[in-house]
Amino acid sequence: MENQRSWSISNGLLPYAFVVLGGYALIRFINRFIPGAHNLPQMDFKNKTVVITGATSGLGESLTKQLHQLGAKLILLGRSQQKLKDLRDSLIASGGNPNEPETCVYDLEDPESAASQISFATDGFVVDVLINNAGLSVRGSTIQTKLAIFRKLMDVNLFGQISLTQALMPHLAPDGCIIAISSVQGKLSLPYRSAYSVSKHAFNAYFDSLRAEYANRHILVVSPGYISTGFGARALDVDGKPIGDSDEHSDVRAFITGKTV
Repeated sequence: MENQRSWSISNGLLPYAFVVLGGYALIRFINRFIPGAHNLPQMDFKNKTVVITGATSGLGESLTKQLHQLGAKLILLGRSQQKLKDLRDSLIASGGNPNEPETCVYDLEDPESAASQISFATDGFVVDVLINNAGLSVRGSTIQTKLAIFRKLMDVNLFGQISLTQALMPHLAPDGCIIAISSVQGKLSLPYRSAYSVSKHAFNAYFDSLRAEYANRHILVVSPGYISTGFGARALDVDGKPIGDSDEHSDVRAFITGKTV
């Protein structure tokens, strides 16, 4: 009797299971005919040209090393020519990739001259992946942080990224990818991080709009939480001076104590 009841229940559920599976299969089938990046194949970085900003430190340096091991053709962007050279030499010495990295000194604080700074983007140049990674943070209250510091962060974290993206967009491969490294603070503002949060909210908005306009390209906004990269040590205070403090829990402490850290 128990076996009959179990079989009866299972038999009664079968039609619903077929409906669910059939609906899923239909959605997957229809989805193939809808334009969008979901129809592009998964990218293999081997021999693909990858441009990355902020390549010489923190997350950018880690990404650079990983991409080099994956066989990418790297074009490294940063403000320090010496740091770029040192990074390039270390990548070549590490071996495992016949593609020697190229370097380009690029200053995000000068967004108006983006096109002239990227001398590598000549006729016929094709970029497969653009990683907008470089950024700058500020620690200070919404009232005390000078307007000039807000402008500085908007240049580095937004306008410089926009200028570079606009300059390279005509060179992006048909199946190309843009990876925009944002922050969780681009979604949720925190105390004493207003300038950074403002710039990252705007950063997110720009790349969300870009994705909507270029539906057939991979345009990904990444919003990491806290990562031990030394990014905090390079943050500025309300007067624009580096604070030299990399305590990854300082945001939480500031929220709890109500004090600028």
